[in-house]
Amino acid sequence: MKKMINVFVVAVAMLFVSNPAFAEGASVTADGASGDAGWVAMAAGLAIGLAAFGGALGQGNTAKAAMEAMGRNPNANVQTPMIIAMALTESLVILGFIIAYSLQGKI
Repeated sequence: MKKMINVFVVAVAMLFVSNPAFAEGASVTADGASGDAGWVAMAAGLAIGLAAFGGALGQGNTAKAAMEAMGRNPNANVQTPMIIAMALTESLVILGFIIAYSLQGKI
């Protein structure tokens, strides 16, 4: 229960801390273009990095669970569900790359 209260307090604190960060309006440079190119580039880099990191963790956990299942029951057919799970995990990584690529066009 104490851990739940600590998590709740940290979540509420993060809400109050992050609110002023979004209060500023969009900045415009002298030539009329948006001055947020640096933030867009950072968002694109984070999209690629987090997608690859999350995909690697997901695929590692899928492979670990499949190997454990085959070790416990060698006659089990775990290949098809494992491949489907890895394809779904990889699709999220590809979606992250697509988002990052679309953000690169806004720089």
